[in-house]
Amino acid sequence: MQGDTDFRFSPRPNRAAEIEWRPWGEPAFAEARRLGRPILLSLSAVWCHWCHVMDETSYSDARVIARINEAFVPIRADNDRNPDVNRRYNMGGWPTTAFLAANGDIITGATYLPPGQLLQTLDRVCEFFAANQTALLALDASEHAHAADAEAAMAHLGGAPHAGAAPGDDRDGPSLPGDIPAAVALAIVRAFDPLHGGLGTDQKFPQADAFAGLLAFGALRPDDDVVPAARISQVARTTLTNMAAGDLYDDVAGGFFRYSTQRDWSEPHYEKMLEDNARLALLYLDAAVTAASDDGALGSASFYHDIAEGVIDYLVAALLRDDAPCFGGSQDADESYYSLGAEERARLAQPFIDPTVYVDWNALAARALLRAAPLLSRPELSARALKLLDYLWAHARRDGAMAHYLVAAEDGMSAAAEGDSRPLLIPGPGAPLLADQGAMSGALLDAYEVTGERVWLERALELVGWAVERFRAPDGRLLDRLALPGRSAGLLSHPVPALEENAAMADALLRLAEYAGEAPHRARALDILAAWGAQYSRYGVAAASYGSALLRYLERPAHLIVLGGRADPATRRLHAAALTAPQPLRTVQLLDPADPADAARIARGGLGAAAARAVYVCRGTTCLPPITDARLLDHRLDFGKD
Repeated sequence: MQGDTDFRFSPRPNRAAEIEWRPWGEPAFAEARRLGRPILLSLSAVWCHWCHVMDETSYSDARVIARINEAFVPIRADNDRNPDVNRRYNMGGWPTTAFLAANGDIITGATYLPPGQLLQTLDRVCEFFAANQTALLALDASEHAHAADAEAAMAHLGGAPHAGAAPGDDRDGPSLPGDIPAAVALAIVRAFDPLHGGLGTDQKFPQADAFAGLLAFGALRPDDDVVPAARISQVARTTLTNMAAGDLYDDVAGGFFRYSTQRDWSEPHYEKMLEDNARLALLYLDAAVTAASDDGALGSASFYHDIAEGVIDYLVAALLRDDAPCFGGSQDADESYYSLGAEERARLAQPFIDPTVYVDWNALAARALLRAAPLLSRPELSARALKLLDYLWAHARRDGAMAHYLVAAEDGMSAAAEGDSRPLLIPGPGAPLLADQGAMSGALLDAYEVTGERVWLERALELVGWAVERFRAPDGRLLDRLALPGRSAGLLSHPVPALEENAAMADALLRLAEYAGEAPHRARALDILAAWGAQYSRYGVAAASYGSALLRYLERPAHLIVLGGRADPATRRLHAAALTAPQPLRTVQLLDPADPADAARIARGGLGAAAARAVYVCRGTTCLPPITDARLLDHRLDFGKD
């Protein structure tokens, strides 16, 4: 299968392919045991500048090539295609150069190593391994699995959490220590750079989830004493304005670069990631809605609107594949290309685009398109997103789960329909990952909100139910991957919980509870969220998605139920108003009384005597009287709050 052996090296001249790389997997580890050699693991990425430099220098050095081939079992893994490997073995950045025993235990490691330093390291590792081989192999790698949970340490930028009063719970069951959403919001605010916005005072990453969570906290708790709404507006306005006005945003082609090397958002690394841009499109769309509803305190709604549209247009123009309704994963960095103006760039070929279809990132892109369609008055974006989700559901599902990525089949066009020259996309190797199930579940629920068609809800129910059952750990959290025979070499044989992915699944469960009007989904979400109560603070600002999921649980944002025929123009106007409502984390449900399944939900919610077409604003089991004039909707969103 292509994904197993498709090693991707620097696009510039290099000799890295002369190293006898093995793909990640049990055969390589078995070979290391049989030969009595250490493993050299190279974690690379197709968009990574220093990965390319290492290919062109260290891995092109004849002495390095010979030494690795004679004394090591070299494994090369792509970061984007193997995020589970990266989670356990990343040594602080890309490229990662890790040295392992055959049981997967880490001996030592670094990031970029120039040729001379790499040669010295190879010799030292060989000497150490020869002297300690018996002891190393006697260790069970599971004893050191905790060392691989590096994501918390790498992402931690915030301060100590605020210890607030314990929130109440509406049922018997797990409890949550302290006011966690406020603690996460405070960590973000404490890390804020008051001069240029963003988090920290060194290199700057966009951190879209952190600021989206902060906006949600400010909207749902405007009177909070720990993190006042005025402070949140200042933090968000400074960050969103400077980030988009600086060099991080490509004002020629649209879209954001991956990160800036300088505090003032200058000197970016020029790769563009589908994941980052999908998240940033969602952030700027939410900021535009929030700014329009708070009299401009957050900033210019039209500015945020324009930036979001620029990001969406970039995704469609640059990353959309020609042969399938899906997006490629990234666009390569090219400093000389991006230093040119619009006319000069137009004469050159664009930097390389990774054609790999990552399911979680494509699901995020679908969510951005679905959110943008009503806010930008561009219904074609919704149609494009639905086509994408249909394609993923048809091509990326394997044994009930979403695969992590799709690649072209080795035989190219041989399996395509007669007369159709498009290559067939097939799932890549590897175990199912929780991240893809969570991202796809959220996108399916967004599709249900936008269309009102139950097929999307039914797919989400199926996928969430499958994932919650199979990824569950004994402590109630969800594991990041399934341990499958032949695909679980090294530390991958020990799946670990991952906070962001757990938050996504808990959020999907809470949304399902609103759509179904039933408690079990909500109870299961609390099980997951409460199980993280003692560990979340290690993640600092990277716990933002967890804080947002908890905020949804605690605050019960508005659930907008639109009643009426799906084809009725008046119903569609009410539905459009609901979809553009300014409250973060609100849920929308279009119910057609003529549909038996929808009628049952209407009856279960006690809305049987509803008007022919109306919007009900509900929180929990309490709903306001029906609204038939969309202009009144915004004034009803905060009912039931102190």
